[in-house]
Amino acid sequence: MKLQRIEAGEYLTPDGRFYVRNTYYSNGIPGRSNTSSGWLIEDRSGATPFQRNHYKSNLRRVDTLAQSREIMARIIQRDAEAKKLRDAGWCKEDNPQQPGVCWRSPYTDRLLTQTEALLELSLML
Repeated sequence: MKLQRIEAGEYLTPDGRFYVRNTYYSNGIPGRSNTSSGWLIEDRSGATPFQRNHYKSNLRRVDTLAQSREIMARIIQRDAEAKKLRDAGWCKEDNPQQPGVCWRSPYTDRLLTQTEALLELSLML
């Protein structure tokens, strides 16, 4: 995933959705606090893709820039797959009984995980 450099320790994805900054540069005086070293990812789209202990957030701290790239790529891929399912007529349940089993099949009317739903969609096309 390509990132555009804004200034020292600050990056933005080409679409402007994710903003990444090195916390070494953002705590006032560079390098003063060892506890805040790492990278902070912010989702500026209004979505809350990061989850920690049942709490959803638009912020996530990681140790390296490479980790932030991997996480952003996975989120973008997951969102593209969800859009593909919605476009094919699948419905996503808001509060499913089982976590992760949230896509209602228009073919069988069963609740499936996103991976199972994509597999069923590919078999039905």
